[in-house]
Amino acid sequence: MTERELRAKIAGVETYDFGKSTTPFFELDAIINRTNGDAPARRAVERALIAVLESEAPVAAKQEACRRLWRIGTDASVDALAKMLGDGDLRLVEAACYAIGARPSAKADAALKAAVDNPRANGRAAIENLIRDRRA
Repeated sequence: MTERELRAKIAGVETYDFGKSTTPFFELDAIINRTNGDAPARRAVERALIAVLESEAPVAAKQEACRRLWRIGTDASVDALAKMLGDGDLRLVEAACYAIGARPSAKADAALKAAVDNPRANGRAAIENLIRDRRA
C-alpha cells in the first residue's frame, strides 16, 4: 500500500470528532495490525498519524492519533508530540504525554524537559508527573 493509498484509506481519521462514527479508527487499527513486522509500512502509518497531529484536525482526532502512536510511535513522532506538549489545550497536552510516555528514549526525555520549562505549558503537572514516572 502506498502512502497516498494509506492516507485515502484513513482520511476519516483527520475529520473525526466526538460523537461521529469511529469506523475510520477500526480501519486504521486493522492496517496497524497488518503492518506488524513490516517496518516500512509502520513508518508510513506513523507519518500519516503525525500528519493528523500537525493538521487542523479536531482535538478528538488528535487524541485518537496519540493513542495509536502510543502503540506504534517511534522517535520520528516525538517532534510533533513535543509541539503538542506546549499547547494551550490540556486535552492535547495529556494526549501527547500519553503517546510520548511510551518512548523510552533520550529524544523523548529531552522533549519533556524542554516542555516543562515552557511557561505557557498548560499541562505542566501532567508533564512533571510523566518526567517523574520516567525518572528522566
